[in-house]
Amino acid sequence: MKHRIKVQVPVEKRGLFGGKKTVMETRVIEVDGPTYRKIKKEQKKLRDAEMDAFLDEMDDLFGDW
Repeated sequence: MKHRIKVQVPVEKRGLFGGKKTVMETRVIEVDGPTYRKIKKEQKKLRDAEMDAFLDEMDDLFGDW
């Protein structure tokens, strides 16, 4: 079964005066089932790690009331 997911890929573009810069562009790709599950699992791990870091920061900031 094919799944469509949105991914951000780095693309090199030319600026106003000819300089090159790298920007992140969102594209839709089709992947198979195992790859889809692997990508979703990685995204969940990243999201959980960001939330843990945020909660630790808030705990350090406010401490025990």
